[in-house]
Amino acid sequence: MAAQAQRRSLLGRMGRAAESLPVRIVVTLSLLAVVATHIDWSRMEGRLRHGHPLNLVAAVGLVLGALTIGAYRWRRLLMGAGVHMGLRSLARVYSVATFSGTFLPTTLGADVTRALLVTRRGPLLTRVVMTIVVDRLGGLVGLLGMAWISFSLQSTTVPSGAQIFLAWVTAIVAIGSLLLAVALFRGSRLARAIVPAKLTQMARESRTLLRGYARDPRTLVVLLVSSLLYQALISLQLVMLAHAIDVHLPFATAAVTLALVTIVTLIPISIGGFGVREGSYVVLLGAASIAATDATLISVLSVAALFLASLPGAFMFARGGVGPAVEAAPQ
Repeated sequence: MAAQAQRRSLLGRMGRAAESLPVRIVVTLSLLAVVATHIDWSRMEGRLRHGHPLNLVAAVGLVLGALTIGAYRWRRLLMGAGVHMGLRSLARVYSVATFSGTFLPTTLGADVTRALLVTRRGPLLTRVVMTIVVDRLGGLVGLLGMAWISFSLQSTTVPSGAQIFLAWVTAIVAIGSLLLAVALFRGSRLARAIVPAKLTQMARESRTLLRGYARDPRTLVVLLVSSLLYQALISLQLVMLAHAIDVHLPFATAAVTLALVTIVTLIPISIGGFGVREGSYVVLLGAASIAATDATLISVLSVAALFLASLPGAFMFARGGVGPAVEAAPQ
């Protein structure tokens, strides 16, 4: 027993160390240094000097379109949860959260920002958090769905290694989602034993909300279609960024790569996914005969496009502050 307790304590300390900001900074810099050793800097300079800025502008426009669709998707979920916000408030919350997400260490930080910009207390906060969880799950379904749809249409353009990786990731996500659905919708003695008594009411409210979504076909259709369209625009953005530096990137390769890179960067080992994202692009696009320099440049430009598209969030943050939108609004 003492040995087991000691091992758990050691694992706990290792987990906390891995999650600490200094460790993430070291990991991020180390990964970027490894990527930098594979870059031909003169080639990168030439790509940028002789690039096509209008394609970059088009890529930013595609990201803006995707963010608009994402905001609409979340608004539909909020309405289903009985949380009503005006379009201006919704735009402020979603834009500020998107902008903050480009700087915070993980995607989770942007989601926390999104929730707290709506409300900060009581059952309403629980419902808002669950809308964000469902929004993320819908986005994940759209991410993998668009990857498989595009692969079915252009299978020859996707490297075999990426196909196998995508199949494994899809299987893991499907099994995990199935187990989660069983736990949420049917409940279990184990789940009731694990959930603390103080969180029982919160768990019940969350399950009620999820069941409400499941019984609303229109909301499910909107969630699926908007998620697929969102990912299609982001995948097309990668194609445009590749065109901006005179690189041919098939849409299916972009969609599959985007899905795999997005899922890999969810692992919280670096700051904002930097290093992990660039390394993943180098490996995956390298299998599609795209040079490491070009793959890295596509990755960096995708971050730049998101940054430019999220700049309205900085303006709205400066004007509106961080006050909760729903609680500040007349009820």
